[in-house]
Amino acid sequence: MTKDPVQGVDEFWNKFGWWVSGVWLFFLIFPILDLVQNPHPPAVRVIGLLLLAVYAGVYLRGYIRYSVFVGYGGTHTTEARVYFGIMCLIVLLSIPVLESGTLGLLPFLSSYAAFLLGRKVAYVTYAVVTALAIGLPLLFGTLLEMIFLVGLNLVLMAVYSVTVTAIERSVAADQLKTDYLVVSEQERMARDVHDGVGHSLTALHLKAQLALRLLDERQLDQARAEVEQLSELAITALDSVRTTVHGMSRGNLDTELRELERSCEDNGIGFNITGLTEQVPTELHSHVAWLLREALTNVLRHAHASEVWVNLATDQVSIDDDGDGISAPEGHGIRGMRQRARLFGASCIVGQSALGGTRVLIDFNGTGAQ
Repeated sequence: MTKDPVQGVDEFWNKFGWWVSGVWLFFLIFPILDLVQNPHPPAVRVIGLLLLAVYAGVYLRGYIRYSVFVGYGGTHTTEARVYFGIMCLIVLLSIPVLESGTLGLLPFLSSYAAFLLGRKVAYVTYAVVTALAIGLPLLFGTLLEMIFLVGLNLVLMAVYSVTVTAIERSVAADQLKTDYLVVSEQERMARDVHDGVGHSLTALHLKAQLALRLLDERQLDQARAEVEQLSELAITALDSVRTTVHGMSRGNLDTELRELERSCEDNGIGFNITGLTEQVPTELHSHVAWLLREALTNVLRHAHASEVWVNLATDQVSIDDDGDGISAPEGHGIRGMRQRARLFGASCIVGQSALGGTRVLIDFNGTGAQ
């Protein structure tokens, strides 16, 4: 089943965000070397290494728990802030021991704040980190020795800001696309109701009026024929409603094909498939399911076909029927299919089928005429 674009971003950061953040633990090598190589008392050395382990663990734990909020303004949960508070406390405790070596801990503070706690906390953290990154080397007279870590902290804060902004814009763009798809689906449903149910109800009303007039004129045979047609129109209207309702919830390609096959069988149309759903890129399944539903709905309503062929491939999907072909001007359905195809970089070509009816070709490469 195809995943929503925003859901995909969520799942990436939820599953792999902590790995991305974990790579930066390499920079803990600076405070670790300071504790190991410099003449600290054994107790200070042991406690310091333990605190660094806690620091790294809390940092990773925060990303594991809350990386799903990356790109969404961060989290305001108490637990995430407690983790951040523990990290800040360890940094403060390290200053008397590590002195300028504390700069090796600062990138983790700025990273945690920027990605997980939102802009307001990040701005405050950036200000404090900048002050410490410049102030500690000046205080302890090690500015030249620590120039690399000073520059590293400043550069990483800029990198974090740019990265967070890019992720937020990507999420916003995906959300806009999702919202557009929802609106497009609602418009399609409205068109389906208007074109299918609306027309059927109009026809039902006219047929009922004619049947009543024939009954008044005692033309019972003709009145009976009109009532029989009323029944057929009611069944058509019910089918249209059923198709629209199914369209609200179906996005799985295999499920869609089974439903379409059942609809074709119910209407006496042969349904044939070549290729496998696995050949269609997974991320396009819901789009292809929607387009297949729209194309087959047009066949069921207008084509008077006896056979339908669906061909699935890695670069395209086609739907052919042996019906009447396209005789009427292009309607909302075809325009909607073309718009939907463009959303995922494909083209939708509607033309004459070799079977004599209509062919709908969805080209995933978007190279066909639209």
